[in-house]
Amino acid sequence: MKKNISQQGAISILLAMLLLTELLVIGLGISFLMVSQIKMSGQVGQSVVAFYAAEAGAEKCLYEVRKGTAVCPATGSLDNGANYATTYNGSDTITSIGQFKDTDRKVELTW
Repeated sequence: MKKNISQQGAISILLAMLLLTELLVIGLGISFLMVSQIKMSGQVGQSVVAFYAAEAGAEKCLYEVRKGTAVCPATGSLDNGANYATTYNGSDTITSIGQFKDTDRKVELTW
């Protein structure tokens, strides 16, 4: 009879360990997802800045093309640390790539 009682105690400990292990895995999974979401939300701000840098480069190149000087391809930087690089195909397309930190965004103007 004593043998049965000690086995029941061992089973209880084993079940408790399995339950705690499952809770640990679930907790680690949720924390991994939260960290990746926090990183992504930080990149949204970088994406917006990179997009507007690309747009600024495209607008500058379009201004130069319409003015007749066409100083494309051109590169430039903005006061906030963003950069842009533009190319003009000579007829009707301007491509501009904006960069901010480690995020790139591309804008293409066609007319």
